[in-house]
Amino acid sequence: MEERKIPYQSIFFVCTNAREGESACSNPERGKNCGLELVNLLREEVKKKNLKGKIRIAKSGCMDVCAAGPNILVFESSGTQTWYSHVSQTDLPHLIEKHLP
Repeated sequence: MEERKIPYQSIFFVCTNAREGESACSNPERGKNCGLELVNLLREEVKKKNLKGKIRIAKSGCMDVCAAGPNILVFESSGTQTWYSHVSQTDLPHLIEKHLP
């Protein structure tokens, strides 16, 4: 095993879990604000701002707070962690800007 520094300035973990009959992050009733859509939009934003290789957008499984979703957990290389709930696509540019060093 080799221990290394995280190669990204920030990693966004976006819940993409869907649960039948529950208000999980990626259920279709969330429409354009469901977890899978947010992942795609965040990835587009990272690419557009030329941040690929600096910011990582990763799908996550259930964070166990479905009713508060969509949920995003951001880990920064500085050690700061920030939890976002009730995220909509209009929040994404702000999240990218906030988590740049």
